[in-house]
Amino acid sequence: TLYMKWSKHIFRWHHWCGLIVGLFLLMMSITGSLLVFAHEWETLEYVPPIQETQGTPSFDASFTKVQQANPGWEIRLYHLPKVDEALIYELRQQEKSKKIYVHPVTGQVVGVNENANSSFQRSLLLLHYTLFAGTAGKITVFFIGVLFLITLITGLIVYRHSLLKVFTFKVRFNRQTARASYSSLHRIIGVWSLLFNLLIVATGLWLSGQISLNALKAPKGKSDVSAAAPVNSIDAVVQKLAAEQPQFEIHLIRVRPGSNVVGVSGRLLSDPKIYGDYYSGFTFDGATTEMLSSYFMQQMTASQRLAKMAAPLHFGTYGGLPLKIVYCLLGLTPALLSISGFVLWRKRGKGNRIAKKEARLLQEA
Repeated sequence: TLYMKWSKHIFRWHHWCGLIVGLFLLMMSITGSLLVFAHEWETLEYVPPIQETQGTPSFDASFTKVQQANPGWEIRLYHLPKVDEALIYELRQQEKSKKIYVHPVTGQVVGVNENANSSFQRSLLLLHYTLFAGTAGKITVFFIGVLFLITLITGLIVYRHSLLKVFTFKVRFNRQTARASYSSLHRIIGVWSLLFNLLIVATGLWLSGQISLNALKAPKGKSDVSAAAPVNSIDAVVQKLAAEQPQFEIHLIRVRPGSNVVGVSGRLLSDPKIYGDYYSGFTFDGATTEMLSSYFMQQMTASQRLAKMAAPLHFGTYGGLPLKIVYCLLGLTPALLSISGFVLWRKRGKGNRIAKKEARLLQEA
């Protein structure tokens, strides 16, 4: 019948898409679960200690020196300077990254990590988003996400009759044979993790799509680092923002190469954490500290809000440790599905070979 014909086609799509992305899903599932704890991994990185001195911690004590010593690099600052901690500059240039640690009062450089991409957290992120293959890897990850989405949708259709039974615990784990065990495992895990995996693949596709487009649009030549006027004072920008927006919490300060525009991203203390830490922000003229633009979640359309929320929803950074543990465990389900699906394919193939051999022997007899 037509129904049976379409069911077979859908099952084949589910079968082959799952096999094609199986190994990638295994890797991305494990790295994604580990990246849920990205902040915790980052805190384990070595930061050179500093000797406390009298004075006020400041960006201006070091910013100009760092910028002039590293032309062509984008400068990122994720934390306000504290008197007892080294101020960390993260510099990026295409696929390269390095960190410079400075004394927050004197501005003296106390340490340099020339290859920040080698850190555990950064390596995980690059593997998860780029497969260590640059732009080609970013595009590959996007298409892996598309195939995973097809696998989830076709799996929903294939196992649609099992949904209610699994959710009401009417499907028992079948231990009669190894194949039956893996089939039960595949079905139960797939149903219980379906909504979570749909959320992860939808947000992941948005993020990897944006990363791929930005990589394709990125200029290949060197930036003109002499075109813009210098940034006179990061501290003045921060102080002006604090006076005008006392409820705004700064999470990122960014200055691109060849530009004196200071971008400040963060969140309003009154907004829910599910929005993330970087959804609102301002741009300032670094020479005059004049505010050039601002953007807030309340001013965005529904689609723009969802786009801003993609990263916290994807990595589970909008909650505390209990939520991160839940994300970590559920994030491993694609790995379990890829393993169980591969075993089922192997056993199905072995069963078909045995059946064909028995049929041939019967014919010969």
